[in-house]
Amino acid sequence: MDIIAKNNVLFGGKKAPSQGKTFSSKLLCIAVMLLMPCFAISALAQEARISLNMQNATLRDVIAKIENQSKVYFTYNHNQIDVNKTVSINATNQTLNQVLEQLFIGSDTGYKVEDGHIVLFKKDAPQVVAAGQKRNIKGIITEPNGTPIIGASVIEKDTKNGTVTNIDGSYSLKLEKGNEIVVSCIGYATKELRVGNSGTVDIILSEDTKLLEEVVVVGYGTQKKSDVSGSVTTVSGEKIAKMPSADAGTTLQGMAPGLAVNFGDGSVGSSATLQVRGVTSWGTSNAPLVIIDGVPGDMSYLNPEDIKSMSVLKDAATAAIYGARAAAGVILIETNRGDMKSPRIQFSAYVGMDDLPKRMEVCNSAEFIKVRKMALANAGIPEKRWPKYIAEYEKDPSQFADTDWQKEYYRRGLTQKYNLGYVTGGDNANLAISAFYSSKDGIVRDTDENKFGFRINSDVRRGKFKMGESVSYSRWSANMESSTGFSNMYQVTNIEPLVFVYDANNDGGYGGAIEGMGMSDAANVVGYNALVENTSTSNYISASGYLQFEPIKDLVFKFQASRNLYFDSTRQFVPTYKLGAMKVNNRASLSESRSVSQSDLMELTGNYSKSFADAHNLQLLAGISQEERKYNYISASGSKFENNDMSLLGQAQEDFGIGGSKTRSGLRSAFGRINYNYKLRYMAMASFRYDGSSRFATGNRWGFFPSVSVGWNIANENFWTNIKETVNTLKVRMSYGGLGNQNVSLYQYIPKLASNSSGLNYPFGGRDVSLGYAITSLPSANIRWETTVYKNLGLDLGLFGNKLEISAEGYVKDTRDMLSDKEISSCTGYGSLTVNDGSLRTTGYEVQIIYHGNAGDFNYDLDMNLSHYKSKLTAMADPNYLYEYGVTRTYVGGEIGEFWAYQTAGIFQSDEEVAAWNKTHGYYDDEGVWYPIQPTAKAGDIRFVDQNGDGQLDIDDKIKMGSGVPKIAMAFNVNLSYKNFDLVANFIGNFGVKRFNGTKYQLQRMDKVFNYGKDALRAWTPENTNTDVPRAVQGDPNGNNAVSDRFIENGNFLRLNNLQLGYNAPASFCKKLGLSSLRVYIGGTRLLTLTKYKGYDPSTGATVGTMGYDYGAIPLSRTYMAGLKFSF
Repeated sequence: MDIIAKNNVLFGGKKAPSQGKTFSSKLLCIAVMLLMPCFAISALAQEARISLNMQNATLRDVIAKIENQSKVYFTYNHNQIDVNKTVSINATNQTLNQVLEQLFIGSDTGYKVEDGHIVLFKKDAPQVVAAGQKRNIKGIITEPNGTPIIGASVIEKDTKNGTVTNIDGSYSLKLEKGNEIVVSCIGYATKELRVGNSGTVDIILSEDTKLLEEVVVVGYGTQKKSDVSGSVTTVSGEKIAKMPSADAGTTLQGMAPGLAVNFGDGSVGSSATLQVRGVTSWGTSNAPLVIIDGVPGDMSYLNPEDIKSMSVLKDAATAAIYGARAAAGVILIETNRGDMKSPRIQFSAYVGMDDLPKRMEVCNSAEFIKVRKMALANAGIPEKRWPKYIAEYEKDPSQFADTDWQKEYYRRGLTQKYNLGYVTGGDNANLAISAFYSSKDGIVRDTDENKFGFRINSDVRRGKFKMGESVSYSRWSANMESSTGFSNMYQVTNIEPLVFVYDANNDGGYGGAIEGMGMSDAANVVGYNALVENTSTSNYISASGYLQFEPIKDLVFKFQASRNLYFDSTRQFVPTYKLGAMKVNNRASLSESRSVSQSDLMELTGNYSKSFADAHNLQLLAGISQEERKYNYISASGSKFENNDMSLLGQAQEDFGIGGSKTRSGLRSAFGRINYNYKLRYMAMASFRYDGSSRFATGNRWGFFPSVSVGWNIANENFWTNIKETVNTLKVRMSYGGLGNQNVSLYQYIPKLASNSSGLNYPFGGRDVSLGYAITSLPSANIRWETTVYKNLGLDLGLFGNKLEISAEGYVKDTRDMLSDKEISSCTGYGSLTVNDGSLRTTGYEVQIIYHGNAGDFNYDLDMNLSHYKSKLTAMADPNYLYEYGVTRTYVGGEIGEFWAYQTAGIFQSDEEVAAWNKTHGYYDDEGVWYPIQPTAKAGDIRFVDQNGDGQLDIDDKIKMGSGVPKIAMAFNVNLSYKNFDLVANFIGNFGVKRFNGTKYQLQRMDKVFNYGKDALRAWTPENTNTDVPRAVQGDPNGNNAVSDRFIENGNFLRLNNLQLGYNAPASFCKKLGLSSLRVYIGGTRLLTLTKYKGYDPSTGATVGTMGYDYGAIPLSRTYMAGLKFSF
């Protein structure tokens, strides 16, 4: 709802003389003003003298002239006051009262003057008159967040006695008959209440969902939600702002059905990975296109508090306008651009603590020795060959440590974020400026990340022209975790507890394996991470501007240009160190890299909107676009430095290395769209995009991507009138269309020269000298666009004044001409060609249920969404294609990322049982020799199932055991408020999902020297047969640690992802502090997770094809925080 506050300070007007009060309502509205006596003009109005002679001018222009000649300013509601209508006035040296009477005589516009502030309202309500005093009440009327509401009417029930709120939301009313009042405002739910004995009555009004017509952002424009026939979900910036985070992607988790927000792990530098409606392509990117303020951008650099709204375009009808870049969906983000309010400053901050939510139970030193002895004894290794540390520990444990490496390596970390913004606007200009800073200590010691940036958005209108710009800068820097050679959490669980963390005698000052003790080569991860410098820095600059021209009403031309720049750098310096007997580095090494990415965009569009006969509504869009990307990369390395303090590339003495690359690509496009609806009953949309990409050879560069959608809102039919009050919306919609994918490697269609390759070395003087250049792979000259064809069917239902909204959708997306490798004859000297012979199908459905309403002062907004998808690889160039990674498998005819593993059948309880098993399970070779199926098995080993009965355990005996892709992804969002308190909760969950517990795999593999989990203490022994943990044995001769169902667990979980309890200070209290609003809150993220999964975290994993494969990923941290937000 648009409220106009004229003549703010920024744009050349005069500041309203409001005694220091500011005009700072988030969603301001002027109520249906009750007819007030026009003689109540202040002394200021009586003294003002105005001269005007304007014929057939707009009311907006006349208001501007009055403001320029007086010390007043106007506020009005666009929904009530038509400021574009033409009026005429001739006044010479008249008072403000006389001018206003002449201007509005005979019209339905009324006015009220208070302290130089003139409120315009529509005279369509009963007259409000103040009667004789019986009792006086006063107070302030605000939104739930504390923002004052201007122009709300306060009426004594069953009378015409009333008033309206002024610029700071305050009112004063003399009650005549009773103690009940009725408070109302356009866009808010009317409230009736008893005032009791108090003389001060502050009131909170909530939005009226019956009157709100949601507008959604679509490509190159907006549409009313009721007009949309495609699939789009919108999330407001207000909801996003209540999910405190420095990463915009994180705030979207659970907010939109069909949008998966995944995290590879919880380490520093790990950001959210977004995926819309499952898998779109196998082998190329599945990331959606992100558009920020009309141009492609990077969400990871965006300050969440700058977001005004976010829309997810999920089908071809809504996304096809973006053509080649939109196959995996589109996320449209609008940032705050100022509004038609007087200037205000906003500040927000939170401070919190991150913690590791769970720790594995691992052996201490005594337990480690016990399990180690069992493993060596069961392997038949004589004690004289056992590592020396076993005997030494039993002699004197004090010469060894008893280190809990999880406690030493992980920590509680401080997280904080601060945001400062300035917003203002008017009829002809608006401005939004914001800046932020955030820092986060990683839960891993000696890791952290910092981010800061700013954004400037502004728009200026002059006559038929409008122009504006968006400029943003963001810098991210981090001290990253340094790998010791083991992945993720294994760095911590592998090292023996016998090792000391610190040792002043070692180079670097950290402990490690004791010489001569036979300990493992697992490095001291605390020392390694502290000594190795591993930093990464990114600077992101985005600048865009537009010029808009409206030659005639309803026709708008717009030219937009943008440039995005990324400056990335990395640095890793490994000093000399000694981390025990097995980890010594005598030669320091340094590697650095720099890269610059540049993306340029120019677009010209024309939009035409027209309504005919109050029944036909038409929107036309046409445009052309050009995009160019450049990338430059350089790297250098060297080793052996004079000392560790001289860690500069110029000081390296040996092993010099350099590298670099440079690429360039372009995309040119033409596009168009037509929208039509008839009386909001029947709607249709058709769009196309014609893209030409430099990534393909001549003849295959251009792709045409059309779409069409239709919808029928049955609830707007005449025959629906009798139940319209109950069933407000019943819309059926369907869409069909194609989207292209150009996310293929550059220059595949041309021959490429390679150098410094081992295959190009030439012998010279007894040495191989790499001097040659040659073509090492054949060009794939015929590759073309991947195309994804979408089919979508949806149903939207609104009940009880749209308090209950239900949306259900089903979809099918078929990707054809998918890139795959095709083997060619080895006689050519080359291995394979890239061809368009692959295909993939994803099917799924989504359901969203929203219920909002109120009961007195209690307001609630409940939102639950469910998503399901299944992606199946239907063809590849090689019909026998098989991709395996650990437990995951992708093959033609199967789902992407299925789990395949051996099935176990318990533990052998005796050697006799083993012998009987091997006697009946095995095979004869060609010479008639019998080979038992598990020849090295003994009592305490795992029994494996021979699925095909061929007497051998091999890859053919693995069976499908589910998938890491959930059958149902669920989210439940709760927003509650009661008087000045509010509560926000966000629940997420996955159901019908399996998970490979790689941490369990590592901690129960008692064949190695590394530390063990406490489960190892339950290992099978002749005295402990009632267990599911096999015997401890060095070398694992039976293969007990083979990938089997032992490590595949139920991955279902339900998580309280975000919880926040807030308090909005009363407007009267804020007024005393000089503030317009103040909110304080406490909260946390990932506070509670209900799951049967025994690993660190059931939610990590973001790579298509390996979802659910948890190979010891660092878990997402749990956060406790407190914050505040205020404006003035």
